[in-house]
Amino acid sequence: MTRSHSTREMGENPTMIAYCGLDCVECEAYIATQDNDFEALIELAKKWSENHDTSYRPEDIECGGCQSDRLNEYCNRCGVRDCGVSHGFETCAECQDYPCDKLSQEWKSWNMADWTIAKATLDERSSESD
Repeated sequence: MTRSHSTREMGENPTMIAYCGLDCVECEAYIATQDNDFEALIELAKKWSENHDTSYRPEDIECGGCQSDRLNEYCNRCGVRDCGVSHGFETCAECQDYPCDKLSQEWKSWNMADWTIAKATLDERSSESD
């Protein structure tokens, strides 16, 4: 799978930070969607179905990033995203309650490497807004 779309469309060091701190540009669902790689979406649907003990179809995985209107099923049901949207924030780092219990619980449901990076990203953004 190529990732040329990222540098071509978004610059040399693209990022698209989700409410929770993940970088959407690094997400397998986002990459496969941007690359129109249906085979990758099929494989990812199988993987997510096993990991989340549910049944995803490839079209459930398509995603344009957390800040877009084209969300995968997991992000579409995300309470952290819903909260950020309802408050008009770009990320949770803008919230006076950052990091809240809702965000911390979401992070704890991920693997350690992912949530550590996400938290560091938001911590940096939070300190910039102080």
